[in-house]
Amino acid sequence: MRIGLGILALVTGRTATAQSTVPDTTLGRRRIQPLPAIGSAPETGLQLGITVLSVFETPAARQARPASVVATAIRSTKGQTRISIEGEHWSRRNDRRLHGLAAWQKFPLPYYGIGSGTPDESKELYVPTGVEASGTVQQRVRGSWYGLLTGRVVRQTIRPDSNTGQLATDSRVVGGDGGRVVELGVGALRDSRDFVFNPTSGTFTQITYTASATPFGSEFAYRRVRTDARQYVPIGRGHILALQALLIGTTGGAPFDQLALVGGGDILRGYQRGRYRDRWLLASQAEYRTPVRHRLGAVAFFGVGTVSNRARTLFDLPKRQVLTSYGAGLRVQIDQRQRTAVRVDYGRGRERASGLYIGFNQAF
Repeated sequence: MRIGLGILALVTGRTATAQSTVPDTTLGRRRIQPLPAIGSAPETGLQLGITVLSVFETPAARQARPASVVATAIRSTKGQTRISIEGEHWSRRNDRRLHGLAAWQKFPLPYYGIGSGTPDESKELYVPTGVEASGTVQQRVRGSWYGLLTGRVVRQTIRPDSNTGQLATDSRVVGGDGGRVVELGVGALRDSRDFVFNPTSGTFTQITYTASATPFGSEFAYRRVRTDARQYVPIGRGHILALQALLIGTTGGAPFDQLALVGGGDILRGYQRGRYRDRWLLASQAEYRTPVRHRLGAVAFFGVGTVSNRARTLFDLPKRQVLTSYGAGLRVQIDQRQRTAVRVDYGRGRERASGLYIGFNQAF
């Protein structure tokens, strides 16, 4: 989920600081921003709440990316509630990154079934309620290459909104009443981006393998492979072409809500998150980013993707339903040093699917 931040910053053009500005070459800079949070997506409607964003820029001598902590409490117009705290810390010269997330949510979501051919009439709602926690250790191996260790725990109950829907009546749907998921993973990534929040050049490539198994304390046994490749190409003063390719594959007995999902504010904007889901997902998207005036920018984007139950049929695009996504949006920069921004996007997909998204920073 992406939450838009910075209503006060948009109005005043300033950010709140926890201390006086000091020379960055000496002491670094800490900023704490308690701000109204606003967000929007087709599956949630309007989201309102409060966010406290703390960013600490380390002294220049450390040559480290900024550390951050984001605490958020939101409530949506569709009855969804989420409370979370997320943070990351970089060591000297960016040799190591620590990232953690803890969240509680009661978040009604739509379910249409599994596969690319599910009709709109199959829509039902389910309510997952529970907690999620995750952690990542990222260690430099050589140059811009890093190794990864990840862990994730989800414990929740799921209540379908209907006693006659597929989630309540079809025993083949794994995890229809919730349960406990425990994942452990390893991976590798290459990161040469110039900025974390809003890159203007460089590449980001990450491959992760995660497993969930009963010896870990999980109630489900499955494996997942995820490959995420991005490139940022400057094509003029302030003009950027951003490219992304994403491949997700799941094998074993994964719960239906842990399968690869199409939609949301990041992947193929214009579709409800989870409108299409299956074991395998292949997607790519491109975004053109251009400055407009001062802190205002604009984007245009296009994406294409598909889902499949098997890896060998995923790339047989002539026989698969190809999902397209396109749209445009605006960016309002909050912090010029770190290039943090609020984004507003409108996306469209197949069969009149559409969505308005208000979020924080770029989609990818």
